Amino acid sequence: MIRVDIESIVMASGPVPSVVVLRERKNGATADAPLRALSIQTGAYEAASIGNGIDSDKAAPRPIAHDLLLNTVKELGARVERVEINRWDAPVFYADIVLECTGNAAESKVSEQGDGVREIKLDARPSDALALATRSNAPIYVEDDVMNRAGSISYQAARDEQSSQEEIERFDEFVKNPEPRRFLGLGSSSQPWRPSPMRVRPFSLSCGLLISRECCGRVRE
Repeated sequence: MIRVDIESIVMASGPVPSVVVLRERKNGATADAPLRALSIQTGAYEAASIGNGIDSDKAAPRPIAHDLLLNTVKELGARVERVEINRWDAPVFYADIVLECTGNAAESKVSEQGDGVREIKLDARPSDALALATRSNAPIYVEDDVMNRAGSISYQAARDEQSSQEEIERFDEFVKNPEPRRFLGLGSSSQPWRPSPMRVRPFSLSCGLLISRECCGRVRE
């Protein structure tokens, strides 16, 4: 299994599907290999629900379906341990929501984990699994075979790495020639070095059909 994070959420309108992009974590990737991403098409409502789970400051005044499901899980003494994107039959992705609980459950759905803890796997759409993961801070995993077959190189990660390298080169140039006028960008054709602004949010919400076409729209949930 490959640990991933939500890289971006592309909101679309009309008949064009929205897209959720998952990117593998750097510590799980092969050294010097480009990070891979998995793009999953979903409906606008589901994409908005995933975004609302990440942005907890914009919680709905009344619980929506995913909030209600998570509250039910908690009241029954269980928790969302992780979610897994475990199968891809083009163009459909499949997922499991993995719960940990101490109560009784159907034996066909349960595996013992020791210390009386039971693990329950629930078949789910990836969008529903991701919506619960964002609300419960549960880790997200993608099966290796799914990433190998349906994944692609993360262009956002490549752009971030290129920007970081350019910033390092500009800083090195400034250190070698620490002239005040150069630092202020006066009397020099080169750009003054300034630190890049910190990325506060791990995801982005974008609108428009053009952006949707940029996100590997060949797969559908």
